[in-house]
Amino acid sequence: MIHNNKTVQYAVYNRSSGSPKFIGDTTTLTRPNLELLTDTIKGAGILGEVDMPTISQLGSMTYEITLRKQNSDAIALFEQKNQEIEVRWISDYIDSTTGNSSVIANKDIFKGMPKSISGGNIENNTQNESTVVLEVLYIKHIQNGVTKYEIDKLNNVFIINGVDYGKIIRDNL
Repeated sequence: MIHNNKTVQYAVYNRSSGSPKFIGDTTTLTRPNLELLTDTIKGAGILGEVDMPTISQLGSMTYEITLRKQNSDAIALFEQKNQEIEVRWISDYIDSTTGNSSVIANKDIFKGMPKSISGGNIENNTQNESTVVLEVLYIKHIQNGVTKYEIDKLNNVFIINGVDYGKIIRDNL
């Protein structure tokens, strides 16, 4: 059994201009939650209520990037266009059967529209962190070179572990 431990190191790249540009002042990344839209079903033959998820229909997803200050990288992420970002990180883990540790290579590639940018605080002898929030329209998560999920909200793509749950929607529209 593999026990994930922690993030060893990460890097963030802005790919919006076509070639990746390293963003060096990031301090924290908050990845989006994947939450299906639901509707409450109740009535005859159902004991109470069921908050039933709708297949491949997701609520709003945001990716938050916090930087040490509101610098040119933060402001570039707030340009009013579809931003393309790549986040790479290494996680370490322990294999309980062998006691050995190793690493997992992770990557998120996402596209999104900027929603907000915080100005941060100005205070003596401290960072004035700035957070950019992007509304995610497309995201692909890869572990050790294998795509675990790919979601493209504007094109009805909803792939989880190689199964495209959005295909039936695309095929019938």
